[in-house]
Amino acid sequence: METKFKEAVEKFRKSDKKIKAAVIIGLIGILLLGISELTPKRSNNSEKQQTSYSDYTNDLEEKTEKIISSIDGVGKCNVMITLKNSNESVFAKNIQQNSENGNYSSQSEYVLYNGQNGETPVLIKEFFPEIKGVAVVCSGADSIAVREEIIKCISSLYGISSAKISVSKMRG
Repeated sequence: METKFKEAVEKFRKSDKKIKAAVIIGLIGILLLGISELTPKRSNNSEKQQTSYSDYTNDLEEKTEKIISSIDGVGKCNVMITLKNSNESVFAKNIQQNSENGNYSSQSEYVLYNGQNGETPVLIKEFFPEIKGVAVVCSGADSIAVREEIIKCISSLYGISSAKISVSKMRG
C-alpha cells in the first residue's frame, strides 16, 4: 500500500503543470465542501422570524412619512396607518378524502418537517394585512394642492381610495 502511494506521488511530481493544477483545484473543492458541511446551515423561509403587527405598521408609517415629507410644501408630517386584519399564514396540508356508500369524509393534517426547533409546519404563503385607512397631519396641509398631492401619493402607494385618506393641518 505504501509503495503504491509513493508511486502515485512520484507520478504526480513528474506530471504536466495542467494536471497538477487540476488535481490541486479538485482537492481545494473537496476541502471547501467538507468545510461547508461543518458550518451551521441558514434557516429556510418558514423559519424566518415573523414580523409583528405593530412592527409592520410602524415600518409602513415611517416609510410613508419619509415619502410624504419629500413632497414640496408638506413640511413636517406625522402618519398613522390602520390595517384591516393581522398577518395570515397558509400552511401545507395532507388531505385524505373518502367517499363510500354516499358518505363523504375528509381528514387533514399539517405537513411537518424537522427544523431547528423541532417539528415545524411547512409555510406555503403569508399574506400581510390590508391597509384600511391613512391619516396624515402636516404643516403644509393648508394648501389644497399639497393635500391633493399627498392623497394622490398615498392612494397610488397603497391602492386605496381617496375616501380612506385624511390629510389635516398640523397645529402650529
